[in-house]
Amino acid sequence: MKRTLAWIAGLAGVAALGRLLARRRAEAVPGPEAMQEPATIDPASELRSKLAEQRDDPPAAANEPGETLEERRARVHGKAQDAIDAMREGGSS
Repeated sequence: MKRTLAWIAGLAGVAALGRLLARRRAEAVPGPEAMQEPATIDPASELRSKLAEQRDDPPAAANEPGETLEERRARVHGKAQDAIDAMREGGSS
């Protein structure tokens, strides 16, 4: 009697495992209707177009006439020093 119950339980487990695997296989493989739909926009081409737009429109800071490289470096350095000083004042309070 125990062997019969063990066999029945084993067969039920195998059947459940078969159903689970069949369901996974059906979800993993797209049906024919999914194959017929056109592909969405390629992310790589979208990124290329964004990069091309950025190359066409340089930042405003680079367009300032009359500013030499040394002047720009000094200006950026001054901004950084101001930010450092602001962080130090905020941390000591």
